[in-house]
Amino acid sequence: MGDDIPHVPNKRGGGLCLGGKIAPIFFNTMEDAGALPIEVDVSNLNMGDVIDVYPYKGEVRNHETGELLATFELKTDVLIDEVRAGGRIPLIIGRGLTTKAREALGLPHSDVFRQAKRCR
Repeated sequence: MGDDIPHVPNKRGGGLCLGGKIAPIFFNTMEDAGALPIEVDVSNLNMGDVIDVYPYKGEVRNHETGELLATFELKTDVLIDEVRAGGRIPLIIGRGLTTKAREALGLPHSDVFRQAKRCR
């Protein structure tokens, strides 16, 4: 899962995990690694299927036919930011540094980062 991290043996970043239910410890570990864990009904997915996942639309579609296989909602609004930042910790650090730098420069609060609004 994910991509190799240059010069870091046995460590990968990013990736995608689809599961009917993802245990909290694995969900958190994937968040930390910058992967995108999605809880979704996987009953219409079969081994070897080529699929397209649309995280902003909340859809999983068959790549060949475009058939809608499943719909989902992300667990929190910040999951996409965590993936873009390379994990939860880099996002927290980046958000904190951005806030402190903007305060030091006398700039208003940044709206670049999403704030968690819902938790399921």
